Amino acid sequence: MPRSRFSRRPHTHLDWNPQASVAPAISALTANIAAQERIDALLHERLDLHGQLFEAAQIQRKLSGPRTLRAGTMQFASEVFAAHYLSGDFVVLSQDGSRVLTALGDIAGKGFAAGMWFTNLAGLLQSYANPYYDPGQTAAEINRHLCYLRPTAPFITAFFANVDCDRGTLIYCNAGHFPPILLSADNRAESLNNGGPLLGAVEHATFESSKVMLDPGDVVVVYSDGVLECRNSAGEEFGMDRLLIAVQKAKQRTAQETLVLLLAAVQDYANGNSLSDDLSLLVIQRNST
Repeated sequence: MPRSRFSRRPHTHLDWNPQASVAPAISALTANIAAQERIDALLHERLDLHGQLFEAAQIQRKLSGPRTLRAGTMQFASEVFAAHYLSGDFVVLSQDGSRVLTALGDIAGKGFAAGMWFTNLAGLLQSYANPYYDPGQTAAEINRHLCYLRPTAPFITAFFANVDCDRGTLIYCNAGHFPPILLSADNRAESLNNGGPLLGAVEHATFESSKVMLDPGDVVVVYSDGVLECRNSAGEEFGMDRLLIAVQKAKQRTAQETLVLLLAAVQDYANGNSLSDDLSLLVIQRNST
C-alpha cells in the first residue's frame, strides 16, 4: 500500500539543553567583566602614581627655593628639566640678607632613585650650607656623610657658591662638576675649576674654595651634563663649544632673559628629540649698571 504524503518520516532526534548552550556565553561574559575590572584597577593605580609623582616633583621644586632671585647688584635664574618624572639634577638658591647660597649638581642615575636622594641632599644642604659658610667646608661635610653611607649613597657632582650681592664677590667650590663658564662683560670666558673630587667617592677628600670678582655685566653659567649631551636628529651632542657660543650670544640685561635664550638654543638644537638625561641651568649675573 502506497505511503501517504502526510505520513511521518523517520528523523534523528536532537537533544537541546538550554543550560549547555548558555553556560559558555555566561562564562565568557564573566571573564570579560573580570578583565575590565582589572583594567580599571590598573588605570586607577596609574593615575594615582602620576598624582604622587607630580606631588613629589612639586616638593623637589619647593625644596630648591625660588627659580629667580634678585639681591643687591646680582640676579639669579635657574631651571631644571627631568628626563623621567623626578630629576637627579638639582638647583638650590637660598638668601640671607645680601648673601645668596647657590648650588647646582647632578646625582648619579636618573628617575625615582635619584629623585629620592635629592631629599637627603636638601637636608644636608640645610645642615651644612649657608650663604656665609665656606663652600669648600660644605662640600667636605656632605662628602663625609655620603662616604659614611657607602655603598648605598650615590656619587654626586656639585658646584657650590656663596655670593656677596653688594660687592659682587663669588666664593665657590667645584666638587667634580663640569666647570661653569664665567663670561666677562667684554666676552672673555674662563672656567671655574677649583674645588675637589665628586662627592661620595673619596673619603677624607680635600675641597678648596676660590674667590672671583664679578664686574658689572659679568655672567656665570652653571650647567649639568644633560646640556652638553643633548642630541640633535643626527645623534650629535650639543657639546662645550656650542654651549660657549650660545652663552656669548644669549647674554642679556637680566639673568632670566639670558636663561631663556640659552634654553631656546638647546631646545632648537634638539629639534624635538626627547631628553636622554636631566637638564639644569643656573645663571648668575651682575647688573651692567
